[in-house]
Amino acid sequence: MKKFTYVLVLASVFLGQRVYAQSELKGQVLETWDKHVSMNALLLKNIQETYLVDTSASGGRNVGEQFAHMHDVRMMWIGSEASSIDKEISGEESLQTAYLLKTLRDSDQLVRSTLKKALENNSQIGEMSAVRFMGYLISHESHTRGQIVLALKQSGHPLPPQVSFGIWEW
Repeated sequence: MKKFTYVLVLASVFLGQRVYAQSELKGQVLETWDKHVSMNALLLKNIQETYLVDTSASGGRNVGEQFAHMHDVRMMWIGSEASSIDKEISGEESLQTAYLLKTLRDSDQLVRSTLKKALENNSQIGEMSAVRFMGYLISHESHTRGQIVLALKQSGHPLPPQVSFGIWEW
């Protein structure tokens, strides 16, 4: 194994590529999750509570329900690991910014600790690796953020530029 690692390092130096230590990659995975959830928080904190009822022209979930859906999907996957976090956000609760922020923060941390544990133990989350699971959640929640932005815009409540551009500042 040492010989293989040495050859890999030499090859990467020769090819001008960087080799990441496993612990560094684990840290980057968790940093990526943290950055992603900061985008959700940036968005939610900059929406007036009265706009949580906004829906897109095609209907579907309102803005508050979209945020609730993010949390609910996380809890569907890993909620059995947390007895103190609401498993599902009600329609009434989805119209309360403070409640959404707190509950999303709780499930943000639950996902983070689940990812960390899976990375440390090289274990699966459901049938997915930790990185694939994180990719699934980021993909799902980014799609949902897009639906939120569209609903706000179509309802006459577009986001200020610092938020609409800020969610891309990775």
